[in-house]
Formats: sequence, C-alpha cells, structure tokens
Amino acid sequence: MEKSRETAKSIFRKRLLSFLSIIVSFFFFLIPQKLFSLEVVPKSERAVCGSQTVFSLQLPDVLPANVEFVSPILPNDVTCLAAKKSAYLAENGESGTVIELWLTFYKDGYYELPNLQVYIEDLNYSVPFAPFQVYKNPQDIAPEIFLEYEEGVKDGTARAGDVILFTVYARYFMQVASFSWTLPENALFRLVEQYDFASSARKEFSADKVKIATFAWTPLIPGVVSVPDVKLSVSSYSGMRKDLSLSQTGSLHILEPSDKEVKKEEEKTLFAYAFTPVETEEDDEVIAEPVATEIAVLSRLRDKERRSLPFSNTRLVRRQVENAMGLVNGEDEPYIIVPILFWLLSALCFVLSIVFLRKKRFAKTFILTFSFVCVLVCSIVFTARQVVPYGVFTGGSIYPIPEKSAKTSFYIHGGNRVRIMEKTQGWIYISFNNIEGWVPSEMVEPIKSISFKLETVEDGF
Repeated sequence: MEKSRETAKSIFRKRLLSFLSIIVSFFFFLIPQKLFSLEVVPKSERAVCGSQTVFSLQLPDVLPANVEFVSPILPNDVTCLAAKKSAYLAENGESGTVIELWLTFYKDGYYELPNLQVYIEDLNYSVPFAPFQVYKNPQDIAPEIFLEYEEGVKDGTARAGDVILFTVYARYFMQVASFSWTLPENALFRLVEQYDFASSARKEFSADKVKIATFAWTPLIPGVVSVPDVKLSVSSYSGMRKDLSLSQTGSLHILEPSDKEVKKEEEKTLFAYAFTPVETEEDDEVIAEPVATEIAVLSRLRDKERRSLPFSNTRLVRRQVENAMGLVNGEDEPYIIVPILFWLLSALCFVLSIVFLRKKRFAKTFILTFSFVCVLVCSIVFTARQVVPYGVFTGGSIYPIPEKSAKTSFYIHGGNRVRIMEKTQGWIYISFNNIEGWVPSEMVEPIKSISFKLETVEDGF
C-alpha cells in the first residue's frame, strides 16, 4: 500500500514539473526575443559637458499604450531634463515604441548609468545603458602641441652627435593658421617631412592627434637642452587664435658622445660632401684650401654679380672661378637691379592709379591699384633678399660655442657661401645648408659692394 502511494507521489511530481515547464515556455515565447538584447544608447557619437544628449530605447512590436518606464536614479553630475515615449515606424517596416531621455552631464569621464526600468504589459524589464564617454566642452579645451620621439632617445636621454628623429603633433584645434620653427643653437636641425595638416581642418570636435611635421635633430654638446622651438598658430573651438610653442613642452638630457658614435654620424650626415673629419695633421695637408687672395676675389665676384645685369656674363665668370678652385657651384646672388625695377614699376602704377581716379575711370583705377599692390609685394620680397648678410668662408673648423678649445669634428671647405647669423667679440655665427656654428671673424670674407675692374680679376686667373 505504501509502495503504491510513493509511486503516485512520484508521478504527481513529474506531471507538475512538466506542467510548469510548459507554462514557462509559453510565457517565454510570448515575450519578444529582441527585448533581451536591448540597450539605451545615445543618438550622437560624442557627448560633451554642459550640452544635452538624447538617449533612446526602441521596443519593437510593442504599442506605446502597453509601455511604462521609470527613470533611473542618476549620479549628482547628471540631470534628466525630459523623457517621453512615442510610436516609431522604421524604413524596413518595423514598428514599435521608442523611449527618449534628454540628459545633461556636468563632468567629463566614463559613465555606466543605472538600468532603465521598463514595464510591458505588467512585466518588468531592466534595460542597461550602453557605457559611453563624456568629453569636456570643446570651447573649454585649449589646443595642444606635443612631440613623439621616433628614434635616438631612450629613457629621456640621448647622446651628443646622435640623430634624434621626432614628429610634432597637435590636437584640439579647428585649423592651423601658420607653422614655423627656429633653428636651435649648437645643433644640426632639418625638416624631414611636412604633412598635409591643412586637410585636417574640422568644424566638429575631434580629440584625434594630427601630424604636423617630422624633424631630424642632432645636438652637438652635452647638457640639459630644451626641445627645438616649433611654433603653431591655430584656431581653437572657442574661435580664439592660439599660439603654441613646442619649446615649452619639456627638455632632454644630452649625454657625452662616444668616438664611435661621432664617426658614424659624420658618415651618415646629409652634407658629408661639405664636412670632413679633422683627426690628424696628415688629413689637414690633403685638403687644398684656396688662398686668401682667391677668397677675396670670389667675394668681389659675388658682389659684382649682385650689381650686374641679368644678361651679363658675371655669373658665368664666378662659376668658372669656383670650378677652378674645385668647389661645387653655390647659390647665385640676387640682382640689385631687380628690386629697383620693381620699385619703379610700383611707383608708376601708383601714379597712374591716382590719375585715372581723378578722371573717374574706376575700372582702370582698380586694375592699376591691384597691380600696384602686387608689384609692391614683389619689391619688398626682392629687397629683403638683398639685406640678408652673406660672406665667403675661408675654410676651417666650425665650433658649437665661440671657443677654439671646444671639441669639433667638422670642417667646411673654403670658398663656400655662408649666411652671417650673428656677430660677437671676434666670432661670427654662420649657417651653411642648415648647419650652424661659430667661426673666428677673420675666416669670413663679407660680400661687399667694392668697385673694381673685372679685367683685373680675370687676369689674376
């Protein structure tokens, strides 16, 4: 008897479990499966502080009359301004209910908001908010300039004579207005590549960094040095113009060079044809330097070239002299007559524009005024080329500092045209093919306007 009762209870339990399974499966299939994978997502890709961000939740195949929701308890720096539900109809024919919430964030950071409680036909669903990042208001973000070292730097240090390759970046800006740099003292410095940052101008906020340029920098003396001064003038998202300077971003510790590294750098330098290592007296004897009279003649020829006419043979004579001295022909001298002609032409355009203006011929006045401005700009440009001081180098070592006891491993051949950057007591700071250094003042023959007979120079050769 007892055995039959136990059997009956077992059968009852099995039937009850089967019945409950059927009920659960029935309700499971009644609930739309899409509801289990829903998230409350922002409509915009980027949320910023102080502005409204709309979040939405789409409930497919559900009528608005069957939906209720309760706004979550938000953090103190988040405010819900409004919330509503409405029907929607998608392009693919799908329809349902959309819940929208207007939130304002007063602090930047990464947010994971509490779940949104949604009731569909008295059934409760806890729908999570998609995690998202809130950024500072673009108008409150100042543009930035920074660099990233590509090679030559390890643990914040580098060695004198090593080539340091670095790329300059900028971010948090709308447009670049100007880009320039200053050649650092006691170092070699050149532009490797300038990128098309003009195409990176944007109206909408972006935190992406933008490549500006890549430079090769070779410090020549040890110590703590500031990074080279690369300057940008950019427009910020607030509409203000901002001047950025890379030299304010930090410094670098330069260590003493090793002899092997100095020798290796001399072999790699871009201007190896103009620089020769000074190691022994035997090497100095091999170099056939021009004598002082030849340097003086070459300086006078360059001055003569400036004061000659473009169609004269003065430039050809100077090049022949350089070839006879074993030099690679340097840069040509600018003709003085060119800016004079432009100044005369600008004066003529100005006078004619005044004449036609008095005669009330406005079309011709406009053309002449425009021509006057263009010619005036050309006059200023060509005149500026004339005032830049140049000289002819007699040949010798260049020094990173104005002291002959300073260690140097570079030699500039005599006869090269160099730019005079700075003068001090008995020393001149020169620039040659973006290579700069100090030399004694008697080693540079300035290009002066000295009258002499060209026939005398030719007879000397």
